[in-house]
Amino acid sequence: MASSKPVIVLIHGAFFAPVHYRKLIEPLRAQGYVVIAPPMPSTGLDDSAAGRTYVDDAKRILEYLIPYLDEGKEAVVVAHSQGGIAGSALTEGQTVEDRKAKGLKGGVKSVIYLSALAIPTKGASLLGLLGGTPPPIYKAEGPFYVLTEHAFSQTDTQIPKDDQIALTRTLVHQSKASLEAPVHFTAADVTASKTYIVCLDDQGLPAQLQESFAQMTGCRVVKIQSGHFPFLESTEKAQEVIDVIVDVAGK
Repeated sequence: MASSKPVIVLIHGAFFAPVHYRKLIEPLRAQGYVVIAPPMPSTGLDDSAAGRTYVDDAKRILEYLIPYLDEGKEAVVVAHSQGGIAGSALTEGQTVEDRKAKGLKGGVKSVIYLSALAIPTKGASLLGLLGGTPPPIYKAEGPFYVLTEHAFSQTDTQIPKDDQIALTRTLVHQSKASLEAPVHFTAADVTASKTYIVCLDDQGLPAQLQESFAQMTGCRVVKIQSGHFPFLESTEKAQEVIDVIVDVAGK
């Protein structure tokens, strides 16, 4: 008998890759969920990422997701950090109600923003939210932004020091265009159920800004005591995120 559980779509943040989310992916798969977590085109180490934006990221995710939706499966989108932009965009025309209106089965039933850019305003961009200047944690190199030595200082993260060192060896470049592109389908436009996981100790995306995103876009709020990367801080923090995902998936 086919599983009635929704597909979980996990969208990674800038500079990261799906492998960094294994403490979320593996436990969810162990519980019987299909988890889709493709690498985003806007991240990488070669020129294929140059010029790519959230539009390319959303298209990539839908290439993986649509076959499941066409089978009648529903989906829960979990978007972390910058992944929130593509997480909102991919729902355009693909919610359960949108697809039902077109005579199609399946669809996105919920979106979970994990300390994510749930941008509420059309035409806004990540770089614009930063005041037009990149923060010290990354710098421009050609068509990319690359992380600097400030990316994982102890004041910015609760990831154990030894893990930080290993992590810096596996991070990738981010397309400049992905941070500069204006958003045309916002979190406020998403009509599926929305939940925002506010990470209270996040220094990069402060809790006050996260709560503002949630309020302006109509998200239910769940708060956890963690930094920007709860799934890298500890198994316990990762489980808190998993618990929210499973709760939303079961509704």
